[in-house]
Amino acid sequence: MHADGVEALKEQLATRFRQLQDEHRLSGTDLEKRTTHDRKNISAIRNRGRLPTRDILRAYDREFGTGNELTGLGERIRAAQKAVRLTEVTAAAGVDTPGPQQAESGREEVEETDRRQIVAIAALSALAFETTRRIDTSATAPTLGELEDDLADIAAGYDTTPHQILIGEVARRWHQVEDMLDRRLSVTDSLRTTRLGGQLTYYLGRLAFAGGHYRDARRFCDLSDRYADQVGDEMLTGSLAALRSSIAYYTHRWDKAALTAARGRRSAEPYLAARLAAYEARSHARLGRVRETENALAVMRAHAGVATRPRPGSSPFTAGSAAMFAAVCAIELGNGAEARRHAREAVDLIDPRSHEECGHAYLCLASGFLLQDRPDPAAAIAASRAAAAVPDGHLSATIVSAMSEVVRELGPWASDPDVRAFSALVQQSRLALPGSPA
Repeated sequence: MHADGVEALKEQLATRFRQLQDEHRLSGTDLEKRTTHDRKNISAIRNRGRLPTRDILRAYDREFGTGNELTGLGERIRAAQKAVRLTEVTAAAGVDTPGPQQAESGREEVEETDRRQIVAIAALSALAFETTRRIDTSATAPTLGELEDDLADIAAGYDTTPHQILIGEVARRWHQVEDMLDRRLSVTDSLRTTRLGGQLTYYLGRLAFAGGHYRDARRFCDLSDRYADQVGDEMLTGSLAALRSSIAYYTHRWDKAALTAARGRRSAEPYLAARLAAYEARSHARLGRVRETENALAVMRAHAGVATRPRPGSSPFTAGSAAMFAAVCAIELGNGAEARRHAREAVDLIDPRSHEECGHAYLCLASGFLLQDRPDPAAAIAASRAAAAVPDGHLSATIVSAMSEVVRELGPWASDPDVRAFSALVQQSRLALPGSPA
């Protein structure tokens, strides 16, 4: 297909997209808010620029209610672009071999040998061209660019996308990157691909952790570390430190959790400083270290909200995140009033779509209701049920662990029907985690 065919398909997509925007009265800003995808993708569509990724087109199809119309047009454009590239490769590598020629009988054998050599050189030339194309940055950049865009989408939608969908999306791209790393790449593309491999492996570890598969999460961390060492990516290294600290914390190795977070924070980007300080604080609080907890919380508050736009790695750490971790530490140190105050603040500040942090905020509030002179088990159960009321695919092992802790704290009221019902709910939630035995 000629390049004009590609442009015609892009114009068709642009015209249809403008029509849908007009029909639904949705501006670029509106679509960015609703889909979480940068509005630069909308501009690219409308102006026949670079084609957005499949996931982005699917998100627009969902928003407009157009089934697979936009996604299908995107696939037609990709197929047309591939056909153009194939034509270019064929033209560049092709060699016209000379036809039979009339010659003197004494020269026929020499000419035949020459022709065979020309054909062999032509074949080697085509192979050399293809190898150069594979190594050349410009040949792999479109694929790498799409993968980098996909990774940015995963980061932006991580907290709002069901885990089972994320696992499939991340795994598919991870396999694609592993295949790319088996090829011959330029130095620049090799670094880009290695960084993608490390980032995607980190997300696999994070998803394993969310399901409570801590050994698997550590293995993914070990592999991601190998990638991080090759590219020197501080964002990836810091995110891995945060994940390793969490694994240590939930496997009851609190000293290691505190040390891992503290070491990671010393060389981490500002984006990660608050989260690592929070992880350090909760570990010290668990061990009853008041001064160390307060010092780490001070660092956390100083850096909270530094960056609110998601980047590949740990999620942004907001003022709501800081309030939630302050509540966690207050509970560990036995201060019910402080726990309730910080937990209420967290519930007010955290985006309801951040199901993990929102759930922990409610569970901190539940523990706070029990950590007072006159415990209020009814209020604790109500807050805990709010934490459990997450959409399908968003329940995590850490939420279930915190719910189980509330059940233990409700021990004095174990015979109460509401307490028994909540205990049964926790058991069902534990079985609902991905990979749990039926």
